[in-house]
Formats: sequence, C-alpha cells, structure tokens
Amino acid sequence: MERRDFLKGLGLAACGTMAYSAGFNVLAAEPESFYEEFKRKLKDNPVLRGWEGLTADIPSREFQWQGKLPNALVGKQFYRNGPARAVLGKQRYTHWFDGDGFVHRYAFGHKAVSHSGRFVRTGKFEAESRAGRFLYNGAGSLIENARPSKNAETVNTANIALLPVDGELWALWEAAMPYKIDPTSLETQGQVSLKSELDGVPFSAHPHADRFGNLWNFGDLSFFGHQGLMVYQMSPQGKMLNYKVVSAPASYVHDFAVTDNYLIFYFPPINKAHGETLIDGMQWQGDKPGQLLIIDKNTLEPTLQLPFHAGFIFHFGNAWQQGQSLVVNACWYNNADVMLQGVEQVFSADDGNHDRSTAAQIHIDLGARTARLENTAHIMEFVQFDSRFTGEITSHQFGVYASNTVGRGDYNSIASLNTNTGALDLHVLGNDFLTEEPLFIPVGSKQGEGYLVNTALNFVEGATYCMVFDAQHVSDGPVAWAKLDTYMPMGFHGAVI
Repeated sequence: MERRDFLKGLGLAACGTMAYSAGFNVLAAEPESFYEEFKRKLKDNPVLRGWEGLTADIPSREFQWQGKLPNALVGKQFYRNGPARAVLGKQRYTHWFDGDGFVHRYAFGHKAVSHSGRFVRTGKFEAESRAGRFLYNGAGSLIENARPSKNAETVNTANIALLPVDGELWALWEAAMPYKIDPTSLETQGQVSLKSELDGVPFSAHPHADRFGNLWNFGDLSFFGHQGLMVYQMSPQGKMLNYKVVSAPASYVHDFAVTDNYLIFYFPPINKAHGETLIDGMQWQGDKPGQLLIIDKNTLEPTLQLPFHAGFIFHFGNAWQQGQSLVVNACWYNNADVMLQGVEQVFSADDGNHDRSTAAQIHIDLGARTARLENTAHIMEFVQFDSRFTGEITSHQFGVYASNTVGRGDYNSIASLNTNTGALDLHVLGNDFLTEEPLFIPVGSKQGEGYLVNTALNFVEGATYCMVFDAQHVSDGPVAWAKLDTYMPMGFHGAVI
C-alpha cells in the first residue's frame, strides 16, 4: 500500500499536516521575557538548574566510583534521554516537554564510570541550529515568528525515551518516528522506517515487550485529528509483524500496560481543541469520566471500553490476568496539572503543590465489565518492575518517591514498594536533590533480584550523581556512586544494555 493512500485511508491529509498545526503558528508575546525571568529566578532558586538545559555535546570523561560497583554491572551501558536544548537565540521554552533530545551514556567500568552526551540530530535540531533560533512552537511553548509546521516530523524532538533494538538504540518521541543512535558514539544515524506506508504515523515513546519477546507500541492518531490508535506488534529485532487502526476515545495517552492477552489503555477526560499550542488546546474536564480501553493482542481488536475515574496517568507498571480479572499497576494523578502546566508553575518553590502521582492499582472485571481504583498514599512516579515477568503476578515495583516537605512538586527519593503488603523500602537523597527514573537490572533468577541505576541532581552543589542501589536493600543507600563535574538537565527515560 502506498503511504499517500494509507494516510488518506486514515482520514489524514496526504501531506501529513497535524490537525493542530494552527497551534504551531501563533506568535508569542515577548518570549524573551521568560528567558530573562528564568535567569533571574535561577539565581535565587537553584532547583531550576534541573531545567536550565544544555547548549553543546559533552565529550567522554571518567569519574571514579565511590563504594564498589557490583561485578555483574561491569561493562553495562546506562543511557538517559530527555529535553536539553531549552534556549536558542535568547528564546527559552516555557514547557518542560519541549527541549531538543539529548542522550547521555554512562559506561560502567570496575573503578570508574565514563560519561558522554550528544544531542539527537533531528531534522528540527539541524534546521534550527542553522537558523540560530527556534523556528517552531513547541507542544506547550510559544516562539516568536514561529513557522507553520508541515507535519509532526518537522517538530520531532526525539526527547522522551530510548529503545535498544537489535544492536541499535532508538530515540523516541510521542508523535513521530524514532531516530537511530549509535550506542557507543551516540551519533545520530538517521530515522527509523518501520514500513514505508507507516512513515509519518505516530510511534509513541513507551513500547513494551511481553514475556514472549514481542514488542508492542501504539501511535496516538488524535495528533492528526483522527479519533483512534495505531497499534503495532514487532519482533524483538524491530521487524513489523502486525499493525492496525483501532477506534479509541479522543484524548491524550502517553503509556499503556501489557498482559499475556491484552493491551490496556487509560484515556483521561481531556478534550483536544484548537489552541495557541497543542497543550494550550487540551482542556481538562474533571466532571466527566475517563475511559479504559482493553485491546485483544491476538486480534488487535478492542474487547472492552469502560468509563472510569477522572484522573491522569503518565506511566504504567506491570499488569496481569487472574481468571476473569486484570490487575494493572499505575501512577495515578487526580488531575492533569503536571501535563498542562509549564516550568514556571510546576517547579517554582511557591507553586509546586500540584497534584502528584500515587502508586495505585486498577482492577478490571472482564466478566462483569466493571473496574475499580485502589489507591495508596505513596507518592510515586517513573514506576519500574522486573520486565522478565511482564504479565505475571509481581509484588516488587520501583520508582522515584516524594518524601520532602518543602512544598515543591518534585521527587527526591528512590523507593521499592511491595504492592501485596504495602511495605516500603526507601532511601531519601535529601531536599537538595532531584532524582530521575531508576532502571532495574536483573541479576539472578528470582523476581526483583538485581540492581537499580539512576541519576540524581544535587542542585545546591551543582552536580549530577550516577548511583547504583541493591534493589532488595534500597534503604541501605547506593552501593556505588560517582559525582560528575557539572550538572545535567533532568531527563525522562533511559535504557541499559
């Protein structure tokens, strides 16, 4: 099938123009004011170092381990992706989603860790580098004299996640195709083409592998004004096995959960309308229910759609089936403030009391066609688990935890939570720290046996740390850590190979 016919069949314009492209054309009023405001606030509020950004690639340097790196981790490579170019030509993005992607590599040796980093050379990054200024509005940021975007690829920042595939490393965004990154040099090697007719179709930042080795992902077609999802099934080598357009609620969806038989999505009560930016056009409708959508993996057909509590989910943990019931772990927000607000609201010292996510479970009765929410008081995000047991009953989940009392909306701790007993194994880094997603590295055959690796910013010191924890003894603190010679912007997701 030709790509033009394929897109036309979805109801998309042949040129791939985003339905919300008007949000990428509106002129911002004095964007320099935020550029100057951020500089002023940074002097008095060093927590903003986490979103100051970078301007250049970082060459490889070595930093000595303190403590002892476990032998099982020697030779491992830990990667982190996230928005980093937040400033160009004295313009600064106002939303924390919008910086150009930057990939960090931490190569673990016996005595030292080697760190390097490079920007992902997307088409957007290259065009704006030549121009010396931002050319397009971001998903939530207005840019002066912004150009209209031709399609989602024009504004692809490749700044959310990383996926190791058959010796390659893919840098992922939400609404466009991945970019290939060399795992050693971090050089960008061009864009991935999963299938010619799928070029230009969204490929989300959260693919998941089931325990049989299949890779699953989706593309949110509402970015193009089409009410539905593109569902993908791929081999472990990244070969496209199956794909299908599935009818779905018009909302915003970032992640999903996988069991042996089902894919599970939650659609918050967000209405997408035309706005100055894509996020400006998102309207929270808390008086309406969200929607759960369950898709059969064998047929790629929806098997159940249910109204559910009004809330918001960025990230899911493990999910499994027990008889006619599905149990789904998730980080649950009561509203979408964390998505809809920008840097100045979410991370300021006095306005950081937005709703934060809690470790929760969604229980879905397939026979009775009902669902219920079991929430906890554990403020947790970036949930991880032992992915060797995807779709099986698990009790160990890991994530970042908010245990500070200073009123900020950030996370300063690493946690292991037993969802069966509620027991919490917690290490508090301290109120001077912002911590990023911990990644679980299995060692041995027992579920949950292994190590956590993460990076954390001490914004008072002005230094980023790379840390390793025993996943079964988190409260003991890191078994190995290295302090970098400067601080890095806060990233989103990573990978270990």
